[in-house]
Amino acid sequence: MFFFVLAPDKPGMLEQRLVHRPAHVDYWVGQGNALKVAGAMLESDASDAAPIGSSFLIEAEDEAAVRALIAADPFTIEGIFGDEVTVQPVRPALGVWRPA
Repeated sequence: MFFFVLAPDKPGMLEQRLVHRPAHVDYWVGQGNALKVAGAMLESDASDAAPIGSSFLIEAEDEAAVRALIAADPFTIEGIFGDEVTVQPVRPALGVWRPA
């Protein structure tokens, strides 16, 4: 099953986000095939927009497994993500990338 995750940062966390980004990236690279797509949520559509959170498309058995992955993310551990992480089951069907 696939899940779309929106994990907004707590206000004022840009500096901490930049400090812990390498560990955050390494963590997700280490999750094998679970992570399908990920990237920063941005404050606007400007080319120099600052990141304000993270978004993910994750393949996992269930929502509990996704929440466990997010809980172990260095951005969660370091208190960068806020308390309102959205985990929504989705069925990818169209687009350049989609499950086989």
